[in-house]
Amino acid sequence: MEIRNLNTFLQVVSIKNFTQAAKILGYSQSNVSAQIQQLEREVGAPLFNRIGRQVTLTQHGEELIPYAQKIVATALLMENFLKSKESLGGTLRIGMVESLYEILFELSLLRYHQHFPNVKVELVVDDTATLKNRMQTGVLDFACLIAEPLPKTQWHTWYSRKEDIVVIANPGNHLCRQNSLTLSDLKDEEFILMELTAPYIVTFQSAMSAQNITLRPFLTLQSANTATRLVSKGNFLSVLPQYTVVQAAKQGDVVILPITDFCDSSYVQTVLHANKVMTPQIEGFLQEIQAVIETETSRL
Repeated sequence: MEIRNLNTFLQVVSIKNFTQAAKILGYSQSNVSAQIQQLEREVGAPLFNRIGRQVTLTQHGEELIPYAQKIVATALLMENFLKSKESLGGTLRIGMVESLYEILFELSLLRYHQHFPNVKVELVVDDTATLKNRMQTGVLDFACLIAEPLPKTQWHTWYSRKEDIVVIANPGNHLCRQNSLTLSDLKDEEFILMELTAPYIVTFQSAMSAQNITLRPFLTLQSANTATRLVSKGNFLSVLPQYTVVQAAKQGDVVILPITDFCDSSYVQTVLHANKVMTPQIEGFLQEIQAVIETETSRL
């Protein structure tokens, strides 16, 4: 049984498409099909149902996944166990949401490059939904998200940290003179919001809607730093993870509003697809990100 065939099997499992798997692996579609057929002959059972363009796992295919993962992972460890970090190569494809990119990526990359100088890093900055889709299709090795906990059946969460969601205002805003506020006090305010598909924005909009308040943001964007700067310069509000605004609040550039009927949190997470094989290169970057998260948040 060839390890190459098991790796191809796992790639098809992740993407559920032979053609796309072939593109990612650098094979022809016929080569991928031949590898899967050879593996099926060796296992003695069909691994995929092929109905038109739909590819789904058979029961035998489902049962093979954990064995294939262990074998491929062990083979990678054997291949690399005598190699130093400095000698390891390859390409690492990482996804990050904008707010985490702004505080994590530079430090993580610099630390990582010192230990893995021959690994090429490719970065995609996008929203959570897009990054999850790219992990599902095998385009990304892992991603840094801010979202609700993801189902363990589909995702491997390497690291997770709970973070509060807050509403900020310009220090000159009349709301900053009050000791407590409710969502109804915000009904006439102008908002700058992150992308409307962000889980915490969806939750905030739902909370406002429950009180029959229509939220009308005049600007939506992906950069938490830009939103915070705009709030510090104009009479706007924004809804953001607390870690993105703590420094600006300490400096007096923005104020975190004391809203009594809105309490929300989300999770900063580093996530891999459940079928992704962990390599030393991936694990090394995950460790650096975790170290940076814990170092930076301890200073807040």
